[in-house]
Amino acid sequence: MATEEQKKARQLKLCNDILFGFAKGMYDLFGESALATVDEIGEDIIEEMEHEMGLEIHGEDPQAILTELERLLIDEYGMCRNASLKVQDHEVDVFVEGCMFWHSTQELRKEGIPAYTCVPMMIAEAALHKRLGKKAHLVGITHDDEKRTCDIDFHLT
Repeated sequence: MATEEQKKARQLKLCNDILFGFAKGMYDLFGESALATVDEIGEDIIEEMEHEMGLEIHGEDPQAILTELERLLIDEYGMCRNASLKVQDHEVDVFVEGCMFWHSTQELRKEGIPAYTCVPMMIAEAALHKRLGKKAHLVGITHDDEKRTCDIDFHLT
């Protein structure tokens, strides 16, 4: 019989495998158009955070929103060990360490597919879009496989 820790590890692996399979399948079917799902998923997660966790977006400073998202990702969802979401002018930097979906995004990268299942990127873009009415343009993602970190940069347009 598996321990609770082993069960959680297997559940996480299964969720990553499912997420990868769906994301790859969507990308195989729709190409770059599959990336449009990021907006919808991000909006849904933000709505849940507003209703379930009391996240305030309207009337808030963009950096205050991102700081609260950091806290929710780590403390309430256990999504990652560490996160830093920063906005300066029209540049947004999302740094994530120990993300629970590392495996699925890594597998997408191996297939040459953008890691569009990245939840911190989705929610940062959705929150700022909702607050500022601007869309995000992905500038680049830097991964450190050894440290299991990613640094995501995008511009608001």
